[in-house]
Amino acid sequence: MKETREVYLVDHVRTPFSLSNPLEPDNDVFSKKWGTELAAYVLKEMFNNRIPNKGSSLKRENVSETLIGSALLQHEHGTYGGRIPGWMANFPFHVPGTAFDKQDGSGMKTLQVGFGNISMGYSDVVVSVGFDQFTRVPLHNYGEKVKVFGWPPDKLMFDPENKWYNDDLYEWKTSRLFFQTAQKLAEEEADIFTKEEMDKFSVRSHNLAEKAQEEGYFKEEIMAIKGHKVGEPENEIEISEDQSIKKAITLEDIANMPSISTPGWAGGYKNPKFTKDAYVAKFGTENGIITAGNSSPLCDGASVCLLASKKALEDYKLKPMAKVISIGFAGVDPTVRGRGVVPASQMALEHANLKVEDIDFWEINESFSIVALNAANKLGIDWENKMNIHGGAIAIGNPASATGLRITANLARILKEKKAKYGLAAISSGGGQGTALVIENLD
Repeated sequence: MKETREVYLVDHVRTPFSLSNPLEPDNDVFSKKWGTELAAYVLKEMFNNRIPNKGSSLKRENVSETLIGSALLQHEHGTYGGRIPGWMANFPFHVPGTAFDKQDGSGMKTLQVGFGNISMGYSDVVVSVGFDQFTRVPLHNYGEKVKVFGWPPDKLMFDPENKWYNDDLYEWKTSRLFFQTAQKLAEEEADIFTKEEMDKFSVRSHNLAEKAQEEGYFKEEIMAIKGHKVGEPENEIEISEDQSIKKAITLEDIANMPSISTPGWAGGYKNPKFTKDAYVAKFGTENGIITAGNSSPLCDGASVCLLASKKALEDYKLKPMAKVISIGFAGVDPTVRGRGVVPASQMALEHANLKVEDIDFWEINESFSIVALNAANKLGIDWENKMNIHGGAIAIGNPASATGLRITANLARILKEKKAKYGLAAISSGGGQGTALVIENLD
């Protein structure tokens, strides 16, 4: 049996993230792009430009495997077992592919599998891709106004006459609506976090991301691609920046954004924590406290990361961004899916033989501000100084599967920027799961 080998994160590139809009697709600047096209663009950019421009001899034919992650692997997101994006990007037939659906964790899962395959000696170079295009392949039906292809299986999960029905176990009505899982989490953590604190966290995300964008921080990771002007699908323009970062946003702006969730007392989830009167007394409103302001917007986009063994670094003259130390994954109650980042992070720390205080910087995905804040509280993270220091998904956007790759590679850049040693990236996902990864700066 071969000994385990060291694994390195070599490079990363992504598209800009657009704002998904399945109800008004012309308002999404990528509405004419298929998700697999976005994946092909980043693959081609990596091998046509970034790798050769950095003096590496690595070619497509040297890749051991391509691992493709997407939260909705159907309709236009179908990858034929992970093969289609590679074919579109001119990879030779002998390079195998595999597709992964771990919802939001799909992209990061490709990194985890690549890490395992390289460390065990089965692969030397792994290409990890995450993509989603929620305008063209919607996540929900939005009041029956758009078609969802193959998910969610409501007829199966909602029908009490069906033999698989077990609503006491998985409470599908809540579990399938991510904003409802965030509402339940916020109510359960109401003694620790107020809506105002969640809104303040969101303002921070936009302010930090705006500053990073103005300073050109994201230019290192973003490739410009053709899209169109908002509302003008025939007016083709180059898109080079994320579309959801709000400029000069204030707490008042965020606080006044509309609610998107339903409180437990009003049927938002089973066995509510508060009565209506207690809820109003606690939050000062009858409305849900998950809003368009303290949630990440659904976006379209793709990311690619390159993983390699030490031998591959030497053979192809590759310079790594960071060393991958360990991974973590966990399952939790799907009605509070955001809790998944905590046990996943704890697993990754344990396998790295590290403690929370050993981690210099964190990237906890901001699917909702309550998810990131809860993780910081439960793990004991100094989030104001050490977490998501260039903003997060609330501002930058959340094309779910691309995000796990983005936050991991962004973390590697932060470690270099701050001359720090260890970082941990983590993301929660639909179905009540968490995925995490620890990296080490080698400089």
